[in-house]
Amino acid sequence: MTGLSQWKRMLKALGNPELPRAERESPTGLAAEYGLGSTFTTAAIKDVSASGIYLVTEKRLSTNELITLVLHEDGKEENSSELQFSVHARVARQGEEGIGLSFVLPPGLDQNLWGVMVRNIVTLTQPDQIAEMFRTLRTILFLSRLCPSGAEEAIQLLGGRYDRQRVTTIVKIALGAEKMLASEPDFDRRRADPKLLANILREGSWNPDEAITKLWTGLLASSCVVGEPDDSNQVFVNLLIHVGPDLARIFAHSCEQALLSAQGSENSLSSSVIVTEDELIALTRVSDTGRNASNVAYLFSLGLVRTPPTFSSYRPLDTFDIAPTRMGLELYKHCWGDRGKVDSELVQTAENFLRDFIAPPIMGTGE
Repeated sequence: MTGLSQWKRMLKALGNPELPRAERESPTGLAAEYGLGSTFTTAAIKDVSASGIYLVTEKRLSTNELITLVLHEDGKEENSSELQFSVHARVARQGEEGIGLSFVLPPGLDQNLWGVMVRNIVTLTQPDQIAEMFRTLRTILFLSRLCPSGAEEAIQLLGGRYDRQRVTTIVKIALGAEKMLASEPDFDRRRADPKLLANILREGSWNPDEAITKLWTGLLASSCVVGEPDDSNQVFVNLLIHVGPDLARIFAHSCEQALLSAQGSENSLSSSVIVTEDELIALTRVSDTGRNASNVAYLFSLGLVRTPPTFSSYRPLDTFDIAPTRMGLELYKHCWGDRGKVDSELVQTAENFLRDFIAPPIMGTGE
């Protein structure tokens, strides 16, 4: 599509950007809300540029006052939060019809990239193109807030290097993590290590399967902390890149059942998690018992479940113990937003498993 191609070219040129005059566009079907705290006022938009926006409103605000500006499609207030975005703006001038605002962008967001994205949103006409641009810009704003001085590597993953499906998955992971974090009181103060952020999005984009995407989304959320971020979750990235869709469903069920049985107990590893052949088939949607047994063995070789299946030519496999290891539970909990510090011995154990682990050729993750 023309709009996205234009943005991709702009992104590739960020190493030596020019600073063109901020051309003003008359928005087609774009609406705004502005305000302080939880009180917002709806306003029409007269024009918008890379540097600012003019709102038609009777309400007046003090010059230089900092406000929150929310932009969305006109008449689509009921849309998903993914199809709108917010940014800070400062009151620049008072006019006869309303007020002029200048955008106050997150420190990590390049103004040239912002200008191209805003221009595309107000000039595109196809609903799917507009929706895609909203999601992309919302993702870029979120990544810039997480890494005020180092979001470039993560943002560049959206700029045409990968195919459309991978970019869509990256956006889904990022916006899913944003939604998880939004309910936390310190949301605006959470930061992520730039390299870890890019690694999670890059590795998580390989497979769009919902079961895997949920795990990567939670891992991104757990990597966002108040204070100085670090890359301690990298060990979980190194484990998760080897988990495909079938394994993700077995692994999730393993940990869910272990945690459920441990309610009221301090030891979540005291019980086995036994599943029948039919239950495993229902989990993985794979009717091949041998393949399901191999998946359990695969999780064991990664150090995520405690017991390997017993392969025998004398007795068919009809039950499996898929109880998770300590490292398996830690990985699962961090994939649901837990930020607990991981014991250094567990990290070393995971590294030992990964050092000796040989993935099948079909599971390669090289780019």
